[in-house]
Amino acid sequence: MRLAVISDLHADAHALRDALAQIDRLGCEKIVCAGDTVDYGLFPNETIALLARRAIPTVRGNHDRWARDGDYRSDSSRILTATSVAFLEGLPAGLTFRIDGVRIAVWHARPNSDINGIFPDASAVELASQLDRAEADVLIVGHTHIPFARFVDRRLVCNPGALLRDAPAPVLKGGSFGVLELPEMRFTVL
Repeated sequence: MRLAVISDLHADAHALRDALAQIDRLGCEKIVCAGDTVDYGLFPNETIALLARRAIPTVRGNHDRWARDGDYRSDSSRILTATSVAFLEGLPAGLTFRIDGVRIAVWHARPNSDINGIFPDASAVELASQLDRAEADVLIVGHTHIPFARFVDRRLVCNPGALLRDAPAPVLKGGSFGVLELPEMRFTVL
């Protein structure tokens, strides 16, 4: 089973289209999105429409929450259609599911927070704590725009990095997504 993992799209509809085409060529059976669908990029409505059209399970990121709430920190909130706002309103904070007996949790930054990210240099104790909190064998996160995969006691915390290709400083630029192969728990960043 190949699970494609995207995150931090930040309204880059062109990067999302390109990634979805590559994901389809790779034969991934399922796709999940770890949030931050809007802001920075120019095409929030188009990005959301692509996610909705493909019915990609998506969790709410901090930028999604800000845009949904009309927060001053969101540059997308002024141009969102009613359909896009409804999509953002329907996003859960986290997702959990099983594939081939592997418990998977998806959160934007970490379980129960869309703003406090997990970084690649986190201690094994911190990673184990987050996996326990998520009650998962695999914890998928985004937020930091830094791709990584770290194993702790045969459990995995991974981040595909940001799909957003061009971002204003000081936001980390991306252009990556991940593929999680199950039940092997092999995570590759592309």
